[in-house]
Amino acid sequence: MSRALLVCALAVSLLPAARAADEPKDLLAKAIKAHGGEEHLTKTRAAQIKTKGKIDLPGVGEVDFTQESSHMFPDKFRDTLEFKVMGQDVSVFTLINGDKVTLEVNGKAIDAADKLKEAVKGTGQVFEVSRLVPLKDKKYELSTIGEDKVEGKPAVGVRVSTKGQKDVNVYFYKETGLIAKIEHRTTDQATGKEINEERILVEYAKNKDGIQTPKKVVIKHDGKQFIEAEVLELNLLEKLDDSEFKK
Repeated sequence: MSRALLVCALAVSLLPAARAADEPKDLLAKAIKAHGGEEHLTKTRAAQIKTKGKIDLPGVGEVDFTQESSHMFPDKFRDTLEFKVMGQDVSVFTLINGDKVTLEVNGKAIDAADKLKEAVKGTGQVFEVSRLVPLKDKKYELSTIGEDKVEGKPAVGVRVSTKGQKDVNVYFYKETGLIAKIEHRTTDQATGKEINEERILVEYAKNKDGIQTPKKVVIKHDGKQFIEAEVLELNLLEKLDDSEFKK
């Protein structure tokens, strides 16, 4: 089950109004500023997150969950998702360390198909996009995809393309420049089918350093709500010890 978290963006230029809001580099510049600036985003390469909320499970319906995640860019991720099904405790463990992907349910390894492992690793691409600063690299091609509304608020979108990976669309709230939604194609870990996933950052709050960070997140699969989560704790860090990403 792919999920959650993350940071980011949008921009206003002093060029003529007819094109100011449509320039990807300007949108990116405003986004970086809205999320604490380039220096802050560059040095915070790791995060630890605690969330709780509701998840819609196939054949089960909506259940409460708790989640603890750690990640360090570019390719380390650890996540534990816990919930109950018919009174039974279920723990889903995901570990990514470079090219190695481990998936477990209640301590038993899942022999995941290659496309599912690639989907799990693709979560790293979403996190990379959310950091914004890496998108200044020439390996990324940015193009505008027009305006939309996210949670009823005006937003503008940018398509992020890079060789060997699927495109990612990132939308920014026009008023604030904060990331509104990250959208991409992925594989549903429950069904193995390709789906459209939207990670919507519904609400932000300032942390102890005055940086706007996600407070409420909704994840949709093919337009249907999959996860609604409240961020209980989010620590942005310069790094985590490598032992965090070993079993």
